[in-house]
Amino acid sequence: MFAPDQINRILIIRLAPLGETVLTTPVIRALRRHFQDAYIAYMVAPTREDLVSANPYLNEVLTYQTSVPKLIYQMARRKFQMAVVLQPTFRLVLHTFLAGIPFRVGFETNTGGKKLLNLTVRNNTAQHETERYLDVVRALDVEVADNEPEVFVDSAGSAWANNFLEDRKLNDDRHIIGLNPGAATTYRRWDAANFADLGDRLHTTYGAHIVITTGPREGELADQVMKLMSHSPVIVNQATPMQLAALLQRCHLYISNDTGPMHLSTAVKTPTIALFGGSNLIQWAPPWNRHAVMARTECSLMKTLSSKEWDAYPDRARENLEAITPDAVMATVEKLAW
Repeated sequence: MFAPDQINRILIIRLAPLGETVLTTPVIRALRRHFQDAYIAYMVAPTREDLVSANPYLNEVLTYQTSVPKLIYQMARRKFQMAVVLQPTFRLVLHTFLAGIPFRVGFETNTGGKKLLNLTVRNNTAQHETERYLDVVRALDVEVADNEPEVFVDSAGSAWANNFLEDRKLNDDRHIIGLNPGAATTYRRWDAANFADLGDRLHTTYGAHIVITTGPREGELADQVMKLMSHSPVIVNQATPMQLAALLQRCHLYISNDTGPMHLSTAVKTPTIALFGGSNLIQWAPPWNRHAVMARTECSLMKTLSSKEWDAYPDRARENLEAITPDAVMATVEKLAW
């Protein structure tokens, strides 16, 4: 077995949606600062490569293979010495074991407990998600200087954003404000009429360009917001994660429901206002400077329920979002440094 100070080939694994992948990036930075000369690779879920492809702390990005033999070979041939598994999934730990990775660190798994792990960490979800991931590297005596996520934009992404802004005549001196009315579940979506009202007021008050971002299956939602607006916004609904990151980086402000693009916006250091109705504030609300969180904080469920548990309380989530008014968001915009 390798002692931590002898390790020079490291594999990070986290198969996650957009937002959760973004929130693992402090782990990459912490590992690089500690293992300065190591070869560090990150295995992500398919379509998530963009989120870490330009990260200067990584030597390689791998995509998870559904074929187990191909997956095992993919890992084994690189002769990793340590696997850092950032989710409590025994199947992933087993795969790293079968690939011959001798030192394996991660959360106690849901079905295997501490089996096949050399170093185990309690899966503490009663804290911010970035801190939960960082618990794994702290167990290696890795110093963590900060927990703010970061996503790096490559030259192709920047070129795409430049062309997008030029084609739509958004590359003048006016501010660009992004609105994101979508979310994975409908009860986490602030009303489309509120986004429309807010967009018009932001345009009138600040003379800003309004850009509406949506996911691949949310085009109708963006159209709904646009039809309710007096001002004509620009809609973005076919961008890759890297392209979206590049565009958000060019925004002066981003206002979003609790969803992946909200986390991406914070990771490219764009001032962000996050609207929460049916999520755990402790685990998911961005705590870093430059950003603001709007939520009905007197609702105790927002500090206790997991994301999955909120599925049983959709009406409460909608009530929480209804309590957030366009007036309140505008007041927050005025106070936020952007």
